[in-house]
Amino acid sequence: MNINDLIVLPTSQSDAVLLKRLTVVQNICLALAGLIAFFILLAWIFKDLRPGYPHGWDLMKFDTAAGMLLCAVSLALLSAKPAPWHLGSGRATALLVLLLAVVPLCEHIGGHFTGFDTLVVADPSKSEPGVMSAQTALYLLLFASSLLLATVPRPACGIAVAVLTVLLSLHALIIFSGYCFNAVQLFGESMSTRTSPHTLACMLLLAVALIGWRMQHGYFFVLAGPGLGSRLARRVMPFALLLPFVLMLGGTAMASAGWLSPPVAVGLTIAVMAAALAALVSLMGRRINKLEKELRELSLTDELTGALNYRGFELLGEQTFREAQRSHAVVTLLVFHIEGVKDIGETYGHEASSHLMQDMARMLRESFELADIIARTASDEFAVITKDENTGGVIALMRMGEAMEALNAAGGSYKAHFSVGEATSNPDAGESFRDLIEKAGLMRRERQRAVLVEPEQAAPRASHSVR
Repeated sequence: MNINDLIVLPTSQSDAVLLKRLTVVQNICLALAGLIAFFILLAWIFKDLRPGYPHGWDLMKFDTAAGMLLCAVSLALLSAKPAPWHLGSGRATALLVLLLAVVPLCEHIGGHFTGFDTLVVADPSKSEPGVMSAQTALYLLLFASSLLLATVPRPACGIAVAVLTVLLSLHALIIFSGYCFNAVQLFGESMSTRTSPHTLACMLLLAVALIGWRMQHGYFFVLAGPGLGSRLARRVMPFALLLPFVLMLGGTAMASAGWLSPPVAVGLTIAVMAAALAALVSLMGRRINKLEKELRELSLTDELTGALNYRGFELLGEQTFREAQRSHAVVTLLVFHIEGVKDIGETYGHEASSHLMQDMARMLRESFELADIIARTASDEFAVITKDENTGGVIALMRMGEAMEALNAAGGSYKAHFSVGEATSNPDAGESFRDLIEKAGLMRRERQRAVLVEPEQAAPRASHSVR
């Protein structure tokens, strides 16, 4: 069984270009973390190389470097192209990492050091030789556990991997914060037993690689999707992660320089952070509202005419009808059928029939009130719902007739005509909106008359169409 078959995100729901970029970023992070750990391992194994290494390299213990390198190898195996040995090798490597993490954690908890940490190479340090920090051991434990659970094809394990990945990332950020604000307790028990800067670099790189992998095959896929929410999350995430660090570092720097007292710096930083986060939430809300409006318009609006489509007609029409029934008011439904549209399209081209539909939508908007619902319900049919119970749409129908006469008098190559059916609701009849539609359609068919399309010598008109 291939690990990439577990909790796989369907291609139709993912952004293919973004996934390719994520794979590149993941491979780069794994390579960098592996190289850092590999070069530290070389220094521990070959003493002759040590003089050329920067001061403090030995803070990354042999077991720590081995654990980081094995983490990179295990994740690379599990995320590689399918091969029979990848899954087994990835699991075995993760188990080795688990062993390297559990032993030092037990040593820190029990206070008794077993010598396991110097089993392969000796550590000349006088205080607790070879022992990795508890923070590093906990990171390796979380990482190895997440890799092992990711190979189990069960939904509960997928949720557990997501939780462990979040905890692992939080753990790495806490250690990073300790270095940023010189809080030793966050990255080690003491300066001699602590998470070294190059260990922290490996932690951050491996965390990014793990999240990138889970974005393709787990619960973090929301960050890799093509949807509106995914794009918004990708844009906001960098600000959400970096903003607190930038503001706190700025406040700490001002306090250290003596420009502000520590309490003032903390209070000012918190106030600015709260304002910045509030502004970010507000911008997200505005963006979501805009996208929601655009999506609603796309799903309810006819692209050619700008009128409602049939889905919008059903949705708003049903709502209007129910409101009228509750208030014992009446609504009038008018169904307009444009005669001979198919013949006009075949004779004068698709553009001519499109212009006619646009003209019809324009005349309806000009003839009826803004509060009336105007929709294109078929390729050659429009519907209007009006609440004008006094006139029943008679005045609007007169305007429509005059507008159509003016349109035909403009000298086009064909004459346009329409037939109309009308139905008025009865609040006491217990009818439905569907009944009203059928009644109006029946009335239209009864009134329909044959219409002759009269071609002329002039080219198809376009001057009166609205764009």
